[in-house]
Amino acid sequence: MTVDQAFTQALEYETRIRDQYLEAAADAIVPEARTFFETLARDEASHVAYIAHKLEQWKGSGAMSYEGLAAGLPEPGRLAAAIAKAASSFTAIAEGGHNAALSNALRAERETSAFYRSLVGELPGAAADVFARLLEIEDGHTAIVQAELDLVTGTGHWFDLRVFDMEE
Repeated sequence: MTVDQAFTQALEYETRIRDQYLEAAADAIVPEARTFFETLARDEASHVAYIAHKLEQWKGSGAMSYEGLAAGLPEPGRLAAAIAKAASSFTAIAEGGHNAALSNALRAERETSAFYRSLVGELPGAAADVFARLLEIEDGHTAIVQAELDLVTGTGHWFDLRVFDMEE
């Protein structure tokens, strides 16, 4: 895959996920769910802008510099503490499409991470560095969406850790 193709496909992935989060936010009836999806949509929108900039840089000069991309969300450790605090008073509310939206988001995040993972070993230099950082951020999104899905579905797990079992 060429660098042009990689960045063009990455724009498609990021745009699709951003739009998916915006739609989920618009459909959410619980304010916390709306905020969750809006926050992820903003982060994905920043990825769209960053990738578009890198593609333009590449097309203009045939090279690109690597500037790190800041994550719009807190690091997973800090986020885990905040969600744990909120989870102690959380009561699941049946919301039409919330679980489905989270399941779709999880699938999209995993798909995007897999795409970026394949590019990291395939592309040269700065392009690989850009996708390595995007992979790191998308893996964080995957963990966050999985944690939210586990919380609202009451699986007893949170960030891949067993929080309780049915006999406790």
